[in-house]
Amino acid sequence: MKKDSLIIANKKFNSRLIVGTGKYKSMSECAKAIKLSGAEIVTVAVRRVNISDKNKPLLMDYIDPKKITYLPNTAGCFNSKEALRTLRLAREIGGWKLVKLEVLGDKKNLFPDMIETLKSTDREFRCSRHHASSSTNWIGARYTKQN
Repeated sequence: MKKDSLIIANKKFNSRLIVGTGKYKSMSECAKAIKLSGAEIVTVAVRRVNISDKNKPLLMDYIDPKKITYLPNTAGCFNSKEALRTLRLAREIGGWKLVKLEVLGDKKNLFPDMIETLKSTDREFRCSRHHASSSTNWIGARYTKQN
């Protein structure tokens, strides 16, 4: 049986599993779970995970960004302005070009607000087309099946 690869932004991945870095008891538990899963991409909630304060445990100390692709996301943002600001800060802090943009609409279940997410994506895409230095690769919004 032929194994399909996942290709995003001209990078080949052997695993289609994308694992989050939140909700673990510790960074070492998170790193162990990612290693055991075989995932090659991890989502990083920029607003919740330490990626810049060297006085606190850094995500990069536990999950090597040379081996695992970070997918910074705008989790925890409930409007377009907040999500776009977070996305731009993530790009500046980490230098990432691959990002996951989502605007949440429901605080209880964290369902995305698809209309706001699409509007935000459109705004950022139009803006990035005018700035040669921000050649961001986009992964679409998280689609959640609602019961």
